[in-house]
Amino acid sequence: MIDFWDSFIRMVSALALVLALIGGLVYLIRRFTGTRLGAPVSAQVVQVLASGYIGPRKTISLVSVAGEFFAVGMTQTELVSLGHIPDRERVQQFLSATTSGRPVVPDRPADTRGGHVD
Repeated sequence: MIDFWDSFIRMVSALALVLALIGGLVYLIRRFTGTRLGAPVSAQVVQVLASGYIGPRKTISLVSVAGEFFAVGMTQTELVSLGHIPDRERVQQFLSATTSGRPVVPDRPADTRGGHVD
């Protein structure tokens, strides 16, 4: 009976040691490489840059996905792409104007498709 408990205690101790080593390794990997392997903690692939409400539970948002800019319409049940915005400088002007409180006035004439959205 003593051999059983001695073996059991050794087995549990070895298991605890192995689990502690695995936990420490996971902690170190997350600490030095971010929460996802190979990606820094601050890297965000998708960012909502600005949003505006156009009705109850209806918004239009300016979204950045991997450095590309998109206009997206959202309702309670749908997400609709309104177009791609290729002009990075224009997006930066828009964002700086909205954060400073100045009204956004288009400096270029809009085409028949509604501006610079492709």
